[in-house]
Amino acid sequence: MAEIPAPGVYIDELQFTSSPIQGVSTSATGFIAITGRGPLLGPMTAFSDFERVAIPNFGVNLPLAVRGFFENGGKRCFISRIDATDPLESGLAALDAQAISIVCCPDDTKIKNAATAIAAHCEKRKDRICILQSPEPIVPIPGHQTPVLSSYAAYYYPWIKVASLDGSSTVTIPPCGHLSGIYAQIDATRGVWVAPDASLAGVTALSHNLTSAESDELNSRGIDVIRSFPAQGIRVWGARTTTNQNSYYKYISVRRLMIFLEQSIAEGTQWAVFEPNGPALWTVVRSSIEKFLESVWKQGALQGATQQEAFFVRCDPTTMTQDDLDNGRLVCIVGLAPLHPAEFVIIQIGVWTQYPPRPPTH
Repeated sequence: MAEIPAPGVYIDELQFTSSPIQGVSTSATGFIAITGRGPLLGPMTAFSDFERVAIPNFGVNLPLAVRGFFENGGKRCFISRIDATDPLESGLAALDAQAISIVCCPDDTKIKNAATAIAAHCEKRKDRICILQSPEPIVPIPGHQTPVLSSYAAYYYPWIKVASLDGSSTVTIPPCGHLSGIYAQIDATRGVWVAPDASLAGVTALSHNLTSAESDELNSRGIDVIRSFPAQGIRVWGARTTTNQNSYYKYISVRRLMIFLEQSIAEGTQWAVFEPNGPALWTVVRSSIEKFLESVWKQGALQGATQQEAFFVRCDPTTMTQDDLDNGRLVCIVGLAPLHPAEFVIIQIGVWTQYPPRPPTH
């Protein structure tokens, strides 16, 4: 406030202390490890961080999963440790305080109903997705189903073959660590709204080389597959969650984009708490969200040739009742048009018979 020269009434205009909404991180992974109880490990930003942890009972799957995470583009992870007899929920609870966007357990087959517990954790928090995998390296295709139906879960088949830690042999392991690295890689290079489909680094072979027919059959059940292609190597070949296939959130990229937007907007509008709930506040909140969504749309995350086609933000008397206002509730409605992956690229080709005749030659 400026210096006051004499007694009197002075007016000093203030502005809301809003700031531009920043996108939250989307690629930190939380591993649940069955190694015996211990404190949460991390953050780890390189495989060398893991190697420095002198704990003898990490087993086989976890070290190779963490190595695969960093080989495939992972940047940051935490490891929650439990006993094989502990409820999985205790390991998940240890990750609650961390900014985790992906959860997986390389040894989930050792815990009964692990997929149900992990998916329920993600659905309750609504700020992360889990990567699940088949219980065995090779599973009969007929009757193979996902263990849960959830838009917060992605389920993959088959297992992958990688070099052992000392490089002396090949080991068959679940793919979740490598896949979480792919998620992080795609987020960093293209955006969370892009399907996490890419070639897998550090993978020498698959436990089951799927045919196109088998791949199609599994994909129709919400099972994402990993396949080997002659010209492309071993790559992720699926982009669906395990939810009902008619759901808006049947694609991993759509669910993860919505998590990203929801968490970014929630964090970026915290300043509005306890501000006077009136038209001035509504205008600033609406403008802040619109500017953030405009930047996301310009990056290619939303459909539409114009902003009006891509999203809308409403925060006015039509979005709130008198009861809302009396009880301190500011209600803002946001509509979005997310892009869906091009799963089926259909090119129609025909023989064109109506062609103009060649001009006569002289």
